[in-house]
Amino acid sequence: MTEPGPDRALKGLRKEPQQARSRARVRAIVAAADRILAGEGVEALTIRRIADGAGVPTGTVYQFFEDKAAVLSALAQHYMDSFGETMAEAVEAASRAPLADLVDIVFDRFVERYRQNPGYVAIWTGRHLSPELLRADDANNDLLAESIRRILLARSDVVDGPPLALACRAAVRVADALLQLAFRIDPHGDQDTLDEAKRLDRLYVDEIVTSPRFR
Repeated sequence: MTEPGPDRALKGLRKEPQQARSRARVRAIVAAADRILAGEGVEALTIRRIADGAGVPTGTVYQFFEDKAAVLSALAQHYMDSFGETMAEAVEAASRAPLADLVDIVFDRFVERYRQNPGYVAIWTGRHLSPELLRADDANNDLLAESIRRILLARSDVVDGPPLALACRAAVRVADALLQLAFRIDPHGDQDTLDEAKRLDRLYVDEIVTSPRFR
């Protein structure tokens, strides 16, 4: 897990840590929660376990987090913020590569990031995102779909319009749903499901590029 630094503070804290010692305690709390999530899943996460793992009293955890749900939300928000960087990197790489590699580049970047962050996968696949974070996740998917639409417009003969926008959104949502399924089957990502997801999205992109419907 990438720990929050001075330029990436955790959101949703009960109070912001002002001193270096307090910030170190928050980092220890978050790291402990992440270790439990990665190793044992959401069900194993309790305030007592977090406190013991961080080497702090339970009161210190409650000083910064209202409850277990607040810890989960703060962790998920941090991961989603950092995943925005992954998305930007993937889109940048895809925009410079052959169009045929678009799906592989974007898809593989996200698979790699999920494999590196099993704590977030436990939250994401277990459907423990708050309504606010679900909306943020939807917004990230819409942003990715918009980026793919722009790449297709720049790199092919497709014509812009509602059908293209819908097709790009559908391609992203199909990939997202199958990614979740793959990581629910296997915490490392079930390879057969991942391969099928890529195959479907390649077919989808190929159809967008070649179909008269998008001309």
